[in-house]
Amino acid sequence: MPKPEQLKRIIDINELIQLIASIDHRTFYYESKNSVACFIFGKRGKLFFVDDYTGEWVYPYELGHGPAKGFSHGGNMWQLVNSMREFIITGQYGDLRDYKEIWAYSHEGCQKIRQKAKEIGFIETVDYPYSFREWELAK
Repeated sequence: MPKPEQLKRIIDINELIQLIASIDHRTFYYESKNSVACFIFGKRGKLFFVDDYTGEWVYPYELGHGPAKGFSHGGNMWQLVNSMREFIITGQYGDLRDYKEIWAYSHEGCQKIRQKAKEIGFIETVDYPYSFREWELAK
């Protein structure tokens, strides 16, 4: 069974996913079903990711051959889901390496996502090494 701190972290991560699904590109949101992805603990305490598009409970562990069956997003999102899983289980910092303006999110949207991730302890800092805005200003 999940520990109390894991239950807190799953709630926090699901709130982060809700935020990601509500702004800009709206990753993890499927409009025609009005569904948002989330993490859930199964009956035996096993952690699953519920895909927004397929509705399937996906076992969020990297198996060495790409995203799991039932996962409707690409490899970068699979890496993010696995990073979220690791955070839920262990409490170790995760990785939001791809939440930058280049992934169809505005600078403001990225900052909201990263601020929420920092609030819940998923990442250490809201800063990231590459910013499209900084690149544009440097031209």
